[in-house]
Amino acid sequence: MFKAKILIVEDNILVSMSIADMLQKEGFAVEQAEDGDRANIALKADEYDLVLLDMMLPDTNGSVLMKSWVKRYPYMKIVILTAHGDVNLAVDCLKDGASDFVSKPAEKQELIDVINKHIFKPIKEEEKIETSKKIKLAGTSRKDILEGVIGTSKEMKKTLTIARKVAQINYSCLLITGESGSGKGLFARALHKAGVRKDEAFVEINCSALPATLIESELFGHKKGAFTDAKEDKLGLFKVADKGTIFLDEIGDMELGLQAKLLKVLEDRAFRRIGDTKDIKVDVAIIAATHQPLNQLVKENKFRLDLFYRLNVIPLPLSPLRERQNDIPELTDFFIKNNIDKFGLNDLKIDAEARTKLLHHNWPGNVRELKNVIERASILCDNNKITSEDLMMDLQDTSIEDTNLGTEFNMPVMPLSVMEKKLIEVTLKTVRGNKNKTAEKLGIHRTTLYKKIQEYGLEDLY
Repeated sequence: MFKAKILIVEDNILVSMSIADMLQKEGFAVEQAEDGDRANIALKADEYDLVLLDMMLPDTNGSVLMKSWVKRYPYMKIVILTAHGDVNLAVDCLKDGASDFVSKPAEKQELIDVINKHIFKPIKEEEKIETSKKIKLAGTSRKDILEGVIGTSKEMKKTLTIARKVAQINYSCLLITGESGSGKGLFARALHKAGVRKDEAFVEINCSALPATLIESELFGHKKGAFTDAKEDKLGLFKVADKGTIFLDEIGDMELGLQAKLLKVLEDRAFRRIGDTKDIKVDVAIIAATHQPLNQLVKENKFRLDLFYRLNVIPLPLSPLRERQNDIPELTDFFIKNNIDKFGLNDLKIDAEARTKLLHHNWPGNVRELKNVIERASILCDNNKITSEDLMMDLQDTSIEDTNLGTEFNMPVMPLSVMEKKLIEVTLKTVRGNKNKTAEKLGIHRTTLYKKIQEYGLEDLY
């Protein structure tokens, strides 16, 4: 059975509850928001047929919200709730796109009649077409929803498709994986800015940068006297991030005891400070990131299986830069433009030979390495033009002419997958099965090598 959905935006809780109770008895599905921020969060999380909007809210004016909603949600009806003295303001809102207004205190039948009129009235065919156009137009801006994220390669498009969907929901946790320098932190910040919690705090902590005892105190806080240096109460970053997002970078380095406490936050939305006896409730989205293979750490009993499953509900893998070469020109131009602004340059170009050199590099440091190479070249180049000589980097030669590989690499032209398998076999043999050295010689991360070894069935080779 169809139930029209209505959002009541009213800061007077008694008025809001009274209207909600009345509408629910009439068969409507009703949600309530006490200010503009919570209303925006609700509208991003769900679709509503109609909004009852109070003009005077604690954090904004209803007319400001109304004007933005008319553009963003052209299919949604907006009915203004206004005091008798603000009728002129309500009339102005009608001119700006509101559907109707009702004076407070609203009579039950008047309010029901207004709602029914706008939710169930027949829509003319030309209005349907115009609304459809507005919805499509509004939808096109979603492609730019992840601020600062660059990439049009096939690999990046897949990741962006997932990320755009995730940004529109009120997720509890997600896991970003990828090599060092691949942009995990950038993605985390972009997801927060594009999400329903964008107006709340974004708190970042690197789990590998601090000892386990300090991380626990940083994340969850402590009571005064809980340990020697606890001279006063500490709030903890999870409480600081309440209603917002906390980004746990390099979560693979988190010690097991702390993982158990993190699992409690995910499951119970609560944690306990060091030295405290009471749980603290918290509403926070968790973005975790790691360059390590967590499934392998689970096998080695270094990472909790239950936490891995809880975090991996929404996996967001970032491919290394060498696997998405099509993104290199776009990233290069993006960094050059940033450097023009950063260093106050009038102009900055890069010649064709330099671009070719960038494409042939293996980028073990990924996007971070490319950014640093372009920044260094922007500073050192002459005449505001970057040449191949300005790109000071240890170039990985794509011809793979490594004298240590010997004559076994003299092979005819063959499919790339066959050549890749053979190259891994030869390199493993040359270094006597040392996988770290194999990954180093091939210019790839250990994680990528392990995946390739498994893919080609080379596990038992050494």
